[in-house]
Amino acid sequence: MVPQHQQPLRDPRFLALLTVGGVVLAAVLTVVAHLEPDPGMSPLSLTISDYAVSNRGGPMDVAMFVLGAASLALPLGLRAARVPVGRLPVLLLVVWGIGLLLSAIVPTDPIGVAMTTDGYIHRYASVTAFVCLPVAALLVVRRLTADRRWQASFRPIRTLALASVLGLAGLYYSAFPGERVLMGLVERVLVAVEVALLAVIAVRLYRVAGHHEPPGVRVGRPSLSTEQRSPVRL
Repeated sequence: MVPQHQQPLRDPRFLALLTVGGVVLAAVLTVVAHLEPDPGMSPLSLTISDYAVSNRGGPMDVAMFVLGAASLALPLGLRAARVPVGRLPVLLLVVWGIGLLLSAIVPTDPIGVAMTTDGYIHRYASVTAFVCLPVAALLVVRRLTADRRWQASFRPIRTLALASVLGLAGLYYSAFPGERVLMGLVERVLVAVEVALLAVIAVRLYRVAGHHEPPGVRVGRPSLSTEQRSPVRL
């Protein structure tokens, strides 16, 4: 048998670190993309996708791709660690990662240009990704309530997931009834919250994978052993 340390794609700690590393690299690239924007580009009104389409192959495009690819390591890590979250949260995390990859590969349409097929693919891929991550996080919390190892992260995961839902509502309002008012700012806040949510889950996975307690350790009164439950016989 090949030792686990020689199989990184089966090592949950390596996969968790891959996710965290991708988050950090994507954040750095995003900052770089904002340092020297084209004339007339404003992060308050223009979305991340607007920045990316204005400089195809630039740091913003790379940041989206890196984040999507690194995100796919997280569901692999959960499966490798045998974390009992069920199939749906894992599937939603996969959809989140694929949605980001599609958003990076298929650009949106420049402002003022009629929406094309590529533009629609980009829009719905990104929206689907934004929705899937907080739903997956809430399901993770719900399904791991009996696992002592995850309890320290329940509050930040739940708080960030609910903040993401509020951010989605704000983004919808800004995009449609609000006629794109401060849409760039609202989207960046939403992305920051969801990226933080991804990082919190990945960091907890890294810590949990380093422990040797069996999954599903319940909190409460310990169960009686067989000897304790059996009546004493003379």
